[in-house]
Amino acid sequence: MNGLVKSMKSRVVRTVLTCLAVLVLAACAVPQKEQPRKRFFWPPGDIAPKIEYINFYHARDDVRRGVNDWLEEAIFGKEPPMRVFVRPSAIVSDGKGRVFVADQALNKVMVWDFNKHEIRFLRYPSGSDFLFELPAGLAMDDMGRVYVSDSMARRIFIFDAGEKAAGMLASEQLKRPTGICFDPVRGGLYVVDTSAHQVHFFDRKGRHVGAIGKRGVAEGEFNFPVDADVDAEGNLYVLDAMNARVQVFDRDGRFLRRFGERGTALGSFMIPKSIAVSPSGLVYVTDSQAHKFVVFSTKGDYLLTVGGESPVVGGKVSPGGFYLPEGIDVDSTESIWVVDSLNRMYHQFQYLTPEYLQEHPILPGQAFLPPTVKKALEKRKKPAKR
Repeated sequence: MNGLVKSMKSRVVRTVLTCLAVLVLAACAVPQKEQPRKRFFWPPGDIAPKIEYINFYHARDDVRRGVNDWLEEAIFGKEPPMRVFVRPSAIVSDGKGRVFVADQALNKVMVWDFNKHEIRFLRYPSGSDFLFELPAGLAMDDMGRVYVSDSMARRIFIFDAGEKAAGMLASEQLKRPTGICFDPVRGGLYVVDTSAHQVHFFDRKGRHVGAIGKRGVAEGEFNFPVDADVDAEGNLYVLDAMNARVQVFDRDGRFLRRFGERGTALGSFMIPKSIAVSPSGLVYVTDSQAHKFVVFSTKGDYLLTVGGESPVVGGKVSPGGFYLPEGIDVDSTESIWVVDSLNRMYHQFQYLTPEYLQEHPILPGQAFLPPTVKKALEKRKKPAKR
């Protein structure tokens, strides 16, 4: 309690001093033309930008981070952050200010509430934090319920819109459930079973309807699938990890197409981890070993790569850089959320819709080359060692 009081007093003192500093600076400052805010976009260069880097989140203060924090940090320096993640993995956003992140070391699912500016956890009905054995996948349905797959417990736990446990899905057929996604078209939940090399479907009442797949390399077969998502028409996209590809099925489970391959070329994967299909019809896949995410059309056409290896050193975060990215989600606002596992944080990007650009127009002088892209270009310019 004493530590909390001291922290609050320190915060108040800093705020008062910041206000005084603002007044002094305002009185002494010579009017200057306001510099445009630095923004990072992909693809770089003269091509019309499609994705913007927004922010990173890893410490308790990040949920209440304000637009004037830069001034306080400039005057007093930055205090060591109270980091909240140990081993973050899966992520899902409700598109309304809440972001859910599973942490496999804490055995909990964290709720970042940007409306209330607080962090909490999914809970038991009693109100205490819900403990999982190994939370692996996250999904939300059209009623605001949250689903969490537990690979060790071999169950899917259901939480109501108030974030309290309200039920579970269990089946003797589930060996190691991992990635999950809700399908509003069929009105049920897809569950990826990595060990069984299958994808199961449960209806709204929790009844097991059926499954597709078996181990193999042929069309409709899987080799350790890890995640899945659906598009607006109800087509299912399965991330077939060890086959390094995405397989697409219609709502009846019929194979439609596949795309991706193992390698380092554009549109290929090394170790794919998670998949998300956006409302606008784009497919996002994280590639952990390559420290990036790749964007495709729903037809499988390669569109864009974002990322590059960038471990956080000395508190310096590189916009667009990752160190073993895992879970990815795209919400109803086209915000892209990516878990950066070894950096113990998650990042927010934004797909540039007409609505977003109208509210946040790109001004002259705002577009800067992302650090990871700049680093890659500089590396190419260096002469090869003989």
